[in-house]
Amino acid sequence: MKFYKNKERVLSVEITPLIDIVFLLVIFFVVTSKIETNQYLTLDLPQSESFASALSNNSQNIILLDTGMLIIDNQEFSMTELDKLMAGVAATFSKSEVVVLSIESKAFHEWVISLMDGLQQLGFQNIQIKTYTD
Repeated sequence: MKFYKNKERVLSVEITPLIDIVFLLVIFFVVTSKIETNQYLTLDLPQSESFASALSNNSQNIILLDTGMLIIDNQEFSMTELDKLMAGVAATFSKSEVVVLSIESKAFHEWVISLMDGLQQLGFQNIQIKTYTD
């Protein structure tokens, strides 16, 4: 048998293991990076200092406070009594006139949607929303 001795060695650099290591490092840093825990939308409601409407009637005004209290004709109600409240609104408010929802800026959006949904189920079509300030 004849063995060849190659005095010049051919050196080559394999980049496949280097690419694997780079991908592992990328995965490590992505997994260990801090993920933002605050994923809520902060909403700054505008102030309505110049709100005026010729159609609005003060007798058909519903005030929603940030505590969940509703004020209608100087009477206080809770959001937990929404069904009873809607029955009273249907009996006393005129469906052809505008209903104004005055809402404090820190009130939950869920309450606003519940109020609007209840009013629309009763047949009220003209609903205005404004920001309530003391």
